[in-house]
Amino acid sequence: MKIIPRKRYYIVKTDKGTFYLKRIDYNTSQILFIHNVKEYLVYRGFKNIDRYIMAGKIPYVEHDKDIYTMTKWIKGRKYDINNSSELKKLAIALARFHNASKGYIPMKGIKCISNIGRLQEDYLEKCQDYIYIKSLVKMRTIKSKIDDLYLNNVNKLYDMGIEAVKMLQKNGYFELCNNAIKEKSLCHNNYNSNNIIIDKNGEVNILNFDNCKFELRCYDIANFIIDVMERLNWDFDKALNILKAYDYVGNLEEIEYKLMASFLQFPKDIWNIATKYYYEEYDFHKDKYYNKLKSKIEKLPYKVEFLNKYKNEFL
Repeated sequence: MKIIPRKRYYIVKTDKGTFYLKRIDYNTSQILFIHNVKEYLVYRGFKNIDRYIMAGKIPYVEHDKDIYTMTKWIKGRKYDINNSSELKKLAIALARFHNASKGYIPMKGIKCISNIGRLQEDYLEKCQDYIYIKSLVKMRTIKSKIDDLYLNNVNKLYDMGIEAVKMLQKNGYFELCNNAIKEKSLCHNNYNSNNIIIDKNGEVNILNFDNCKFELRCYDIANFIIDVMERLNWDFDKALNILKAYDYVGNLEEIEYKLMASFLQFPKDIWNIATKYYYEEYDFHKDKYYNKLKSKIEKLPYKVEFLNKYKNEFL
């Protein structure tokens, strides 16, 4: 057996194959929920996922107060961002995952993890973070270039966030949440290039269900589109192709298209950068965070143009 350490995991090579060993930073209750979800998906015919290797009757082991899970190593490659056919294939895979997850009920003793109905509160809290950080930065007598960049753009970002909240309220967010609770469908909540593998047969494999929970499926779709659009300068036509491919299998409702305008608009990516820097690494790695923030700000005009086209199409 050969164990190869990586930054956040280990590759374990044995005579029975290659495996992915990961140290877990959440509790065993969540592991059991994720395991139960994966087995339900397989039962429903959705098998291209990273199922846990069982350690007896449980899907994890404890060693030196740490918790580890193991899955088979899925050999393949990341998807080609410039391949429109491949992007459509990813959208269809996401729709099939959502379809397979419908009706999921956790087994007795497994805690249900849900985020349905919490986005309005979450968005408002993030908007308050924008304002609070603004007040912190304004109090500094000597401001850095990242401080100036933040102050020059924070009002615009806050306004985008508040408008996103209003669109939630206007376009039937809580109505759709009530329907989702009855439907009992899941979201991956991290469906992006880091967690998608195209195997040697050209099939899409979905990995890393750490953030999987009950949520609106259109939130999953919107986040996938954001991940793709960030690297394609917010190309509206390519986003439309993704939506059409998903709709072919998933049958999106009009209300879902409308709500995605809110999800696509909220500047969560810039909030992530700002809170990470100002709350956790204040005055450390200034250049790193300045470059990240600058890159996001420079892409905002493309995003705004994209949002205008999206709203004209669906609102």
